[in-house]
Amino acid sequence: MRTKRQAGVSMLEVVITLSIMSIVSVASVWLVFTTLSLRDLVLATTATSESLRVLSHALSRAVRGASVVGGSPTSLLITSVDECWSFVYDAGVKNLRYAKTMAAGCVPNPNPSELFFPSYSQLTNFSFLVAALPTGGRQVTASGVMNTILPFENYQTSFSDTFTNVVD
Repeated sequence: MRTKRQAGVSMLEVVITLSIMSIVSVASVWLVFTTLSLRDLVLATTATSESLRVLSHALSRAVRGASVVGGSPTSLLITSVDECWSFVYDAGVKNLRYAKTMAAGCVPNPNPSELFFPSYSQLTNFSFLVAALPTGGRQVTASGVMNTILPFENYQTSFSDTFTNVVD
């Protein structure tokens, strides 16, 4: 007597196939999120470094050529022959507001409106320290902590930079 084998798949074959597909799917999703997290970490690190480099350059330029350097722990007001700079830390938005005026005899704006850093960056524990030098001039130190927040990764770094003005 001959038995006819039925065409099709058995329940065991279906379960094995679904298990393999599930493992591959989970691994694929994990790989995508790991890649996105790594991408955001690189972007956050780069964006933070670039933002702090631009701040350092702006403060260096402003302080170096200033005729008057003043301020408080949360503000820096700088006057030179033909330009004025204002840097004011806004704890509410966790960013630095700034203004630059190009004119002879200008006065720094004590309430600047333009934000220095992009919206995905937050500045915490920020302060300015302005110290008189015994030889004349001022030394300005800006320090704080910057957080860069992206959808899949956050990056935080502390910084401190000192600038010297010998004209003041």
